[in-house]
Amino acid sequence: MSPTLLELTVAIVLIVVAWQIGLAIAPSVMHWLRSLKRNVDEVAEEAFVDLEDTVQPQNKKEHTNGTRH
Repeated sequence: MSPTLLELTVAIVLIVVAWQIGLAIAPSVMHWLRSLKRNVDEVAEEAFVDLEDTVQPQNKKEHTNGTRH
């Protein structure tokens, strides 16, 4: 077996092992990312609700139709 063929074999084995590790880890990583997205969505929704509660109309004018009392 020549060193080049041995190196190719080792490279293929490493790729297969990395692929298997990726397949094993991917579901937990995807679950973690989904939970992060859910948390960000919840916080954003709370912020918008709080913002809507604190915003008051800026244009409060007394309607006198040009007359003074």
